[in-house]
Amino acid sequence: MKNAWNSYKEELFKRLPALRDTLNEGASKAEIKAVEDKMGINFPEELRTLYIKNNGDNGSAVCGMILGFDFYDLDELYSEWKGWKDIEEMRDADDNCDPKRYTSEPEKCIKPHYVNSRWIPICGDGGGNHIGIDLDPDVNGKVGQVINFGRDEDKKTVLADSLTSFFERLTRIVKSDDLYIGEFDGENVVFLRLNGEDEVFQTDYLRHKDSVK
Repeated sequence: MKNAWNSYKEELFKRLPALRDTLNEGASKAEIKAVEDKMGINFPEELRTLYIKNNGDNGSAVCGMILGFDFYDLDELYSEWKGWKDIEEMRDADDNCDPKRYTSEPEKCIKPHYVNSRWIPICGDGGGNHIGIDLDPDVNGKVGQVINFGRDEDKKTVLADSLTSFFERLTRIVKSDDLYIGEFDGENVVFLRLNGEDEVFQTDYLRHKDSVK
């Protein structure tokens, strides 16, 4: 995991050097344990390793560290998770689970839920949509798989089978022609395109069958 994250960072910094200054220093094991205790969840070792390396980004740039998404520090991770946990507790169980509305790709890898407190958000778009770690997969899934979820994410997809393979995939994307640097609000940011066409939203790109795998 450590090597995959380091490789991804260095390839991204070649394209967007200014992002180097947005990364926070790593969290301590005690800080990680404190968040785990508040959540009542033991983080997978890959997730602990990520936060020991870097405790999120500082949000000072328009473009976040995870292909443009903001990389949550531990406080933000807990805050986002707690908000969804509260929604889960208020939501009717039948309304939260609907296989016709909440789909999984591949099939039966992600539970057909709107919200699940065993999904841990690590980054997001600022509008209630996240990429994170699934600790409660469906029958064909794998604990620790990386998925999309959130307010607008009824169609959920396994983006990678582990955090290590996720960052290995992101490294391939950064090195590909699908990623280019444009300008938004006066800053350089990441854009993604499929087959040389118009840019697409990050999660839509990652879910698409023609994206870099």
